Amino acid sequence: MYSGSDSLDDLDDRVRDIAGLITHLTSAAAFADRALRRGRAPEAEITRLMVTQLTHTAGALGHALADLGEAVANAGVLHQLAATPRSAQRTTSMESTRARLHARIDSARGRLNKAGARLHQAADRLTATPAAPRSPRASATAPVPLPRSAASRTR
Repeated sequence: MYSGSDSLDDLDDRVRDIAGLITHLTSAAAFADRALRRGRAPEAEITRLMVTQLTHTAGALGHALADLGEAVANAGVLHQLAATPRSAQRTTSMESTRARLHARIDSARGRLNKAGARLHQAADRLTATPAAPRSPRASATAPVPLPRSAASRTR
């Protein structure tokens, strides 16, 4: 019978991963913010955008971590239910608790996927190379200037 103990080991690993990511993102945002305040960031606007994206992502990770915290609580309930005598009520309780556990894990997964996609898009915008300067040569699509009439020489 499934006790929830297997889930606890997996959840422990995921919680540690996400907590580490939150710490990393927060440290990176704080470092970039300090560089801005000290005037050491040559691309200040890009750095501001980076700090904003890092902090938004840390917030999304915090929500995912809360979902996983609820999943841990449900795994603990499953663990306790597994030690009770078999009954129809126990089976019903385990099924509903297992459904809540999976819903929290799915919610965390969804939040992480959305946060990762947003961060990836933001990174693409931040690292996009600026448009290359135009060649001095005229291109076939460049408009041709109209000739100007000569200035009158009469006084």
